[in-house]
Parts: sequence; structure tokens; C-alpha cells
Amino acid sequence: MSNVKVDSIKGHDPTFEIEMDTNANLNVNGSLSVSGFDSQIAIPKGTTGERPSSPSAGMIRFNTTDDLFEVYNGSGWEQFGVATGSSSSNLKTFNLYDNSGFDAFISHMSSQKTTWAASGTNYQYETDASDDRINDAQSDMYDGGNYTQVRKNGSASGNIGYNSGRSTYSDIKYQGLGYSWPLVAIAVAPKDTTTTYGWSRSGNLGADNGGGTPNSITVYANASVAGFDKVNAWLVNKAWNQNSDPGVMHLYCSVSSSRWSGDITDGFATVDYASNSDNDYSQYQATVINGFVWTALVSNGQTVGTISASQAQTFVDNFLTSAAAHLGF
Repeated sequence: MSNVKVDSIKGHDPTFEIEMDTNANLNVNGSLSVSGFDSQIAIPKGTTGERPSSPSAGMIRFNTTDDLFEVYNGSGWEQFGVATGSSSSNLKTFNLYDNSGFDAFISHMSSQKTTWAASGTNYQYETDASDDRINDAQSDMYDGGNYTQVRKNGSASGNIGYNSGRSTYSDIKYQGLGYSWPLVAIAVAPKDTTTTYGWSRSGNLGADNGGGTPNSITVYANASVAGFDKVNAWLVNKAWNQNSDPGVMHLYCSVSSSRWSGDITDGFATVDYASNSDNDYSQYQATVINGFVWTALVSNGQTVGTISASQAQTFVDNFLTSAAAHLGF
């Protein structure tokens, strides 16, 4: 193997080039600068199948299969950027577990949340107490209910605050979309990791054993909605028709897509709720890879009755339409 050591190499011809064998390495123990307004660096490119067989952490290339840049992080290839190709697979890859991707998603969805409820289910219940619950507001049913927890593999976090920033429970990132109607929160598990996680609620509804008998509805089961082809949703009608108090309903949803190499192997891994309308308990978990789960407290107003499957579908459809617009679906 030959070595050439020099202090500098200069070329004055505009087409000056240094040609190296395909097995050669150029090691720079310092900084490499490229100047000039019309200058550029062409990085290696190739298909997914042409990735280096023995990559090292820090390697970067352009993936022509996905039309995305990618870097090897020491254990796998992480992709970034927005795909420009025309095929359905050329979409932004799953990046919601990255802080920047998650924060941008939360910001976008927070700006959209008042547009999701269907006509007749958009009663704006009062949010009058600490941001982790509703506490006996004006005709709101609650005597201290709607405490919400993140769950993973059957264990629960403390009560979340809807005004709190991004938080983590047992590697699950989550955040509420603000303490105002409707109360909504989103959670995401680490990328490329199959995880069983979701939500639960607890507290005293104050229905005094009235307000109807709680029931549940399967809203979607392995459905395709707004470009997401792995959608499961479940609704619990907890209490309604109690004097002048508005109904209390819990909506849960898990979302993934084959475009993210994602899947939901069990969209209803855990579905449970208290049969007593005073008890605000319900729980939902799904088994997801490369996706997210979300929950919403919804209501159809005072003494109107339960929320139907079609009304819940409208909320899910509108939510996912907003999500798809942000995520590039």
C-alpha cells in the first residue's frame, strides 16, 4: 500500500481532480472545507440493499430507494429529510420519537384540535381546575374526575398534566395538547420497537349512580383512515343524561402505517372500564411498532345520550386528517 504525505495539494484548473481507487480511504485529521457559491459535495448514494456491509457510526449516505438521507448510529440506519419521489413509499419516515419530530407534531395538532368533533358532539365542557383533571365545574358531571395516566405493559404513570411539556414514562414520550376543550394527549414509543402501551383514566364522575350504564364501542379495527392503514379505536360511554350534566366519553386510538414499516399486532391488547357510572376508570393498550397512541375526552352535550360509533369515527377521521397533513401522507 502506497502513502503520499504532503502539506498541501493545489490545482488551478477548474476541472482539477484527485482520482482514487475504489478501495482507497481519504483520512482528514482536521477540518475539510468546501467554499464557493456554486460548490457542492456529492455524498455516496445507493439503494437500501447497497448499504455498506460493515458500517461504522457516523457514516452518511443518500438512500435512493426511499429518497432520503440516512446516517448509521452504531446500531442501525436512521433516515431524515422529506422524500421527493412520487411512489407511495416515498414519504417521511417515522420520526415521531425524535424530540424535534414529536414537538412539531404536538404543535401542529394543538392548533387543530377544536376542529375534530362532529356537529352535535362538540359540547365544550368546562376545564376549571388543575390541568390534570376537571373538578366540579359548571354542570360538568365531575366531582374530581378525568385523571389520565400513560400505561406501558400494565403499569401506569402518575396523572398527566395537559399543559405540561413533553414528558417520558418508562421510555414512552407523551404530551397533552393543552388544558382546554377537547382534552387530548398523544404518546409514542421508541422507533423500531414493538411496545404495548396506551392510557387509563380514573376519578369520581359524580353521576351518583345515574347517567346510564357505561358501555363500550369498537370504533375501528385494523382500518385504513386518512392514509394510515393500521388504525384501531375504542370508545367508552361513561355517563350521560344525568340531570343537566353533559355526557362523559373516553376515546382511545392507536395508529401506524406500513409506510413507516409499522404495524399494530394487537389493537385491543387491553380494553377495560368500570361498570359503575360514578367511577371514571377505563383503560386501553395496544401493541404497536412505529406508530402512536392518543386519547380524547369527548362529550355530546347535556342529556343527549351516548356517542355513536359514527360520531366517534368522525372525530378519529378528522384527527387523522390533521395528522396526515403534517406527516406528509
